[in-house]
Amino acid sequence: MALWVLLLLAVFPVTPSASPRCAPQCPPGTYPHPPGRTRQRCSPPKGRSEPVRCRALRCPAPLSFPHGTVEPRFPAYPSGSVLRFSCDDGFVLRGAAELRCRTGGVWSDAPPVCDDGEGDCPPPATPAGGVTTGGGRHHGAEVRVHCGAGLQLLGPSRRHCMETGRWSGPEPTCRHPYSFDLPEDISSGLGSSFASILELAGAHADNDKSLGRRIVLSRNESLHVYVLLDASGSVQQDNFELFRQSAVAIVDRLSSFEVPLRFAIVSFATHTHVIISTIEDDASDADEVIARLEAMNFGVHRNATGTNMHGALLEVYHMILFQKERSTRDGQPNAWRNMRHVVILLTDGRFNVGGHPRDAVAKIEDVLEIRDDREEYLDIYAFGVGTLEVDMAELEAVASHRRDERHAFKLADASALRQALEGALSATAIGDLCGVIIPAGTARPPWHVVLRTGVQQRCAGTLLGGRWVLTAAHCFLGGESPHDWSAKLAGGQEVSIRGWNLHEDFDIRGRAAQGVPEFYDYDVALVELEKEVGDTGVPRRICIPCTEDANRALRMAPGTTCQKQEVELLGHTRVPAEFVSLEGKRLSVRIKEQEERASCLTGAVQPGMPHANASVKDVVTERFLCSGQESSSEQEDAACKGESGGSLFVERRHRFLQVGVLSWGTFNPCYRGGRNAEGGLLRAPAPPGHHPRDFAISLFRIQPWLRRHLGGGPALHPPVTPHHGRTPPKGPRHWTPIGAQLDPPTPICTPSPPRIKLCLSQFCELPWVVEMGQYGVVGLLGYHWGSSLASLCLMSFRLNKAPPVGRGATRFRLPPEELIPYPCAISAHVLSAAVRRITCTSRAAVPGR
Repeated sequence: MALWVLLLLAVFPVTPSASPRCAPQCPPGTYPHPPGRTRQRCSPPKGRSEPVRCRALRCPAPLSFPHGTVEPRFPAYPSGSVLRFSCDDGFVLRGAAELRCRTGGVWSDAPPVCDDGEGDCPPPATPAGGVTTGGGRHHGAEVRVHCGAGLQLLGPSRRHCMETGRWSGPEPTCRHPYSFDLPEDISSGLGSSFASILELAGAHADNDKSLGRRIVLSRNESLHVYVLLDASGSVQQDNFELFRQSAVAIVDRLSSFEVPLRFAIVSFATHTHVIISTIEDDASDADEVIARLEAMNFGVHRNATGTNMHGALLEVYHMILFQKERSTRDGQPNAWRNMRHVVILLTDGRFNVGGHPRDAVAKIEDVLEIRDDREEYLDIYAFGVGTLEVDMAELEAVASHRRDERHAFKLADASALRQALEGALSATAIGDLCGVIIPAGTARPPWHVVLRTGVQQRCAGTLLGGRWVLTAAHCFLGGESPHDWSAKLAGGQEVSIRGWNLHEDFDIRGRAAQGVPEFYDYDVALVELEKEVGDTGVPRRICIPCTEDANRALRMAPGTTCQKQEVELLGHTRVPAEFVSLEGKRLSVRIKEQEERASCLTGAVQPGMPHANASVKDVVTERFLCSGQESSSEQEDAACKGESGGSLFVERRHRFLQVGVLSWGTFNPCYRGGRNAEGGLLRAPAPPGHHPRDFAISLFRIQPWLRRHLGGGPALHPPVTPHHGRTPPKGPRHWTPIGAQLDPPTPICTPSPPRIKLCLSQFCELPWVVEMGQYGVVGLLGYHWGSSLASLCLMSFRLNKAPPVGRGATRFRLPPEELIPYPCAISAHVLSAAVRRITCTSRAAVPGR
């Protein structure tokens, strides 16, 4: 007697055809009934015919739960129902205590078991709607799984107790033929599977605690991806377009990860059509592959009704066979062993011509010598679209089988397929890549850092990797010590701050004489955290331009110059960019470049501003990026107070790269402090006549400074804090600068007063003159000469009286004997919050007092 029954279903398109009234329109979570009338005809046949009605999908009931209780008990459960499990005394519940019936007629998790601790394996799970037979839990014991009438068994029908103490194969399930997966349910599991395939060697593999499978690609290995698209007549033009968009997303997203890839695209109906093969030179060019996908013609198969999955898989077999033979001809007979293969099948129905697709899969496995020790060199994913025609048992027969992973999926329609794939491909657990795309629902980007004193957000910052956070220098003009600050990372982790390093040319009062009371040129700082932050998961670093990281993210050739990266990222008149709000949301702006830059910069000087009478060139420099709402342009957001120091970033090929550090703006839209009904900040519009402008320091214009402090350039300055004899922290281990610098190294001594004057070309005799700012001073700068370079050092000094704290400036004459040199360990401008100006003078020039 058959233990499960497959209903014979007629063809039903997943979306309306050219005559949508001819197809039943059942909402999600329902299916048309009776089964034999899945498609209504436009011209009904003679005689009366039973109308098609929609029935709600239900989840099957557990038929047994040994040594435990299930509540409530019903023959089947509608969507939203909750099952609760408990065990008898002496047994421990293993698994979820509650299961929820999902919209697609599937439970949220596998049923739990009640375990008494006996045997080599735990009790085998019994799927809802099924029974498990067989005895024993010792090594080698076998159990069989059967599903009730009208349900399909997905997964193995037999399982064995292995020496590892686990049952062989994935957990079996019993499902209604019309049931389907929800995109959000499969994205995480599918993303984990994709992540294991895309993982690069060396990305903390030794520290990985995951219990899941992990395929590690070494640098000399490659990944071949084959996308098979169903183009049979039942698919219809609309669905085929969604299939094609899904294929484009697959190629685009996978190619954004730093893995050597080759693609093949095959469409199939009664016959097959190869769009691009892995043996072609262009197969490794993602842009060319996408171009061919976009040029695909649905009519090439002429509305053929066949679904030849076998033929499509045979095309994959022939490509692999050719690769194997070519490597032998090239004198590398074992090169094919380093190729890993992923097949992604997108279909809306069951096969009906060409033979069983499993036969083609067997040929692929044979040519690749897929055995227990090589099973990870082949992954076949099968996606069925449509709740009526797709047979999950057929998809399971084609797809790969891995413990704790699924490779066969059934979705309600093609739009759900696209949503599931995008969710899976946007997983952030892909190795240690910088700037990976952010999954939907993430509270804030994984590189975003909140810098605060107490519970108040003072500024934002960007995680560069390791201990380093990039932010704005003006954040630290309040006089607080590093111990007063903390950094809140993505994921909620809070880390103490060890110190910071302000750009040596930042001088907030540098142009007061020109009528600019606050001057923000070089408004950047590096913050060192008390501990190193990991490079995978959340938090995660952003990509920084002028590095090899950025080259790979942009798919540029190794060694591509910084200038070419700038053209790629900022080479348009209006560059779409984003920053992160106080609430952690991504807000949009347009960076004005080329012919629109000058007009944007003029907004830096507007009536009512403190520097309203100053010249624009005295307020902004070539280091600023400019954004802001124009009266006739698309809507742009403006930054609020507290968002300074955050990243101004752009997206390219699903990777995010920081191009600027938010510095200052002409209008604070959050000045009212109000909130909306959802608790979000209310951003007020600018007053009439005012054109909001925001300015950010371009990372392309501070490359010499970044290289000095993060590596890859001359180490002209010491680390950010005293380390008392221990090895100073290095920059992020991924910091690999490239190409020529965009601008020459900034001279340490500049002629524009008032500015800190520290010239390496002359020796300033002691004593020194220190002009005190309103916050007092805790240290003094001196010279330490070593080898061929001079480094700035912190010098401690004693005064006969305590340094004054208050407004105004006081001069002190410090004799040499009161200077005690410390080991060179800290950059000079940690003290910039306290010291307005430090001037080297000769002894005769020091005024007596």
